[in-house]
Amino acid sequence: MQAIVYESKTGNTKRYAEILGQKTGLPVYSHKEASRHLNRQDEIIYLGWLFASIIKGYKKAAEHYDVKAVCGVGMRRAGEEALKDMIKQNHISDPNAFYLQGGYDVNKLSGIYKFMMKMMSKVILKEIEKKETKTDEDLETIDMINNGRSLVKVENLASILEWLKTIS
Repeated sequence: MQAIVYESKTGNTKRYAEILGQKTGLPVYSHKEASRHLNRQDEIIYLGWLFASIIKGYKKAAEHYDVKAVCGVGMRRAGEEALKDMIKQNHISDPNAFYLQGGYDVNKLSGIYKFMMKMMSKVILKEIEKKETKTDEDLETIDMINNGRSLVKVENLASILEWLKTIS
């Protein structure tokens, strides 16, 4: 594995990439700067932020590098459903795939993404509001939308770090 390459919109994906780099000793590059440091088909771990389960920059990274693992960072709690949706939306078949919960802060967005996420947030909050009983995940989502919040934690990288041990 030559490096960790990431694309981040609000800083959550960048933070995960930096933590992963610290834990593994691998160099960390933004997607834009990676080509100055890496050769085509170098083996990488790719981390990208999610928008409607699409991993931003993944398709382009897969064309240039040998992506051995891909991590999507999104608002949802990590789990089988979030991972399955991400795998399906991105047509992932070869590399190992991981879903990481990042966070949400509309104030860190701009342009069309800010507009779209404001609209989506209203829809999500209305759906949660309709529920008679709110789950912990619902309450976490309400807090994240209303207050902006990062849920980046080193322990969320445990499965990726375990996978890396198996290939070393």
